[in-house]
Amino acid sequence: MGKPNLAAGRSEFVYSQPIVGLPEASARDLKNKSFSITAKVTIDDNAHGMIFTQGGNTDGWGFYLLDGKLAATQNYLDILRYTATSDDAIAAGEHELKMELAYDGGEGEIGKSGTITLYVDGQQVGTGTVDQTVPMKFSLSENQDIGAPITYDYSEPFDFEGNLGEVFVSLAGS
Repeated sequence: MGKPNLAAGRSEFVYSQPIVGLPEASARDLKNKSFSITAKVTIDDNAHGMIFTQGGNTDGWGFYLLDGKLAATQNYLDILRYTATSDDAIAAGEHELKMELAYDGGEGEIGKSGTITLYVDGQQVGTGTVDQTVPMKFSLSENQDIGAPITYDYSEPFDFEGNLGEVFVSLAGS
């Protein structure tokens, strides 16, 4: 919206502890571009909980574990939800969990489709298609959080179970 942004010009972000309520205008914009989110975790069997969100009930991204499976969801205008889920539950232990969005639009093209790919310890475990991504602002009141929900396929509270280590957000090409 033309205001200065502390995240402007940066392509990599590291969150070393849970955060709640980072305003969308202070977080790196993930709309209309390819990006990845990587988390270092230690979990038990059938772990669940939110790893990362940007946006919320009206629009946004969520990266989480649900009943032991890795998942990523894009909430489109609270009308559609596009979700990729791992084929199998993630075994207990230390892992590196990752979601990537390969955005199909070019520079300046907004609201295009994309592909979500999920990885556990560098191995692809799931994929899904996003037919249309959110082109503009996610919300006036919802933020970027490590540990807060944006999708409706779980019951609150949805705190991350296990040890959530560093969470990395990288834009494509970084």
